[in-house]
Amino acid sequence: MSAEPGRTKAAKPPSSIERIQRLERLERERLEEQHRREERRRQIIAGAKPSGGRNDLVNDIERITKYPMALLGIAWLVIAIVIGTTNVTGSAPAILVGTLFALWVILLAEYLVRLVVSPDRRGYLRRRWVEPVTVVVPPLQGWHVVGIEKMSLLLHEGALRVSAVLKHHSLFRVLIAAAGTLFIGAWLVLLFEKNATGSNIHNYPQAVWWAIVTVTTVGYGDRYPTTGLGRAVAVVLMLVGIGLIGVLTATVASVFVKEHTDANRKEYQQGHADLGQRLSVISERLADIEHRLGATPADIAAVDAAADAAAAADDAAGEPAEPDQPAPTP
Repeated sequence: MSAEPGRTKAAKPPSSIERIQRLERLERERLEEQHRREERRRQIIAGAKPSGGRNDLVNDIERITKYPMALLGIAWLVIAIVIGTTNVTGSAPAILVGTLFALWVILLAEYLVRLVVSPDRRGYLRRRWVEPVTVVVPPLQGWHVVGIEKMSLLLHEGALRVSAVLKHHSLFRVLIAAAGTLFIGAWLVLLFEKNATGSNIHNYPQAVWWAIVTVTTVGYGDRYPTTGLGRAVAVVLMLVGIGLIGVLTATVASVFVKEHTDANRKEYQQGHADLGQRLSVISERLADIEHRLGATPADIAAVDAAADAAAAADDAAGEPAEPDQPAPTP
């Protein structure tokens, strides 16, 4: 008895309810796959932080030393600023440099101790790939207070966001073309202005500086072309700069709009799923009612065909569709 309705249903075009259910199922599968990829990527980046044995010892060492190491990083920065900005005479410079080196050695030793104690050095380095930067640049020891694993994940997320912006609408190629135009324009301006009377652009670094402030539409005015050909190059760079700023603004805005749309799409998808489930229940109840009324599969197919034809005619005429008529009884 169930095979005959199945053959009749396969012979006719899918109904509106079936199309909605199919679209809802495809969209749900896409979002679930996207969520799985995102979760898998986060697990690969962050990894499962191990515990027990020497792993607990490593965690205890970091918990005890993170605040003292952060203070040492600040002290290192203060001493470096003093050395770089003051004119200290006598033995003071050597003492300050020695202190600077000693602080750096302490930071390096603390990191190496944790790395040696860790039973899984490769996994430790993979989860905390930004930590060597905190040793090379001691002021970044404050990242330990936030959490090195968390900072590694945040920096990776930031890199992915920048990569998404650069790949969006081929922005990276636009930037490469703009950079090439900038350096070529600087070379042309230097060629025209180097020996010109009253020129203030005499070498390539000065020409590059002028090209940068021109492309970014800043225009400090300390360097400027005085020849006609140099000014023609300046016009081209100005137009490139205006277009570049417009492309950057539009691309970044488009990325944020896309993220906002994707965030709202999940909410809409949930509502769509609820609607599809309700329509499925209604369809099952209608089928049961038709079955109880004794309608044959051919009668049901005829009523569906008539309803679809009436709906198509109403849509073509711009009029609201009439409610479906009840299935005929034998």
